[in-house]
Amino acid sequence: MFDIASSEDFYASLVNDFDDLMAEPHSARRALHCAMTAYHLHEWVWGDWLKRDEAVKAALGIRDKDSYVKWLHASCVWFGFVQSLANGAKHFDRNRGFDSYRVAALPFALDQENAGFEMGAWNGPIRYVSGSLPVGANGQGYLVIDLGESDGETRWLPATHVIEVVVRFWRDFFRRYRPRSDLPVSRHHVD
Repeated sequence: MFDIASSEDFYASLVNDFDDLMAEPHSARRALHCAMTAYHLHEWVWGDWLKRDEAVKAALGIRDKDSYVKWLHASCVWFGFVQSLANGAKHFDRNRGFDSYRVAALPFALDQENAGFEMGAWNGPIRYVSGSLPVGANGQGYLVIDLGESDGETRWLPATHVIEVVVRFWRDFFRRYRPRSDLPVSRHHVD
């Protein structure tokens, strides 16, 4: 696809998508694009090299693509969230097992990055949750995954945090199983 010819190229695209998301953490477009890239990277890895790499398949304890996908879900518990976001956006599926929306702030988030009291305005719809104030980068709100009331105070997951975990998972996967000296690194990952 154009100049994206390998799984490493697709990973580089993911890093760029993630950096774009972190520059605009309130952007549903950037979050969904990043989630789609993070999810579909598994297909690029499989098709590009993993299906033929018997040593890595043995190290992962997988035989085929189905066992690889199961391994992914077991190895990165947040992978299912980006899968649901990617497939929900692609197929207009609103029944993902969780809600996702932009909020003014989370009741517990005042000390979290991207949830500060920066000045600015956003004229679109925003959902307020109990105890929230209009915050987020430049007053633009905060993207969250809402697991529902049954999860209590842990019901809200900042979307940038969930996506970042999956981006870091892929970074570590490539470092371990496909090491390269020129593997791109997000400017938001200091380790």
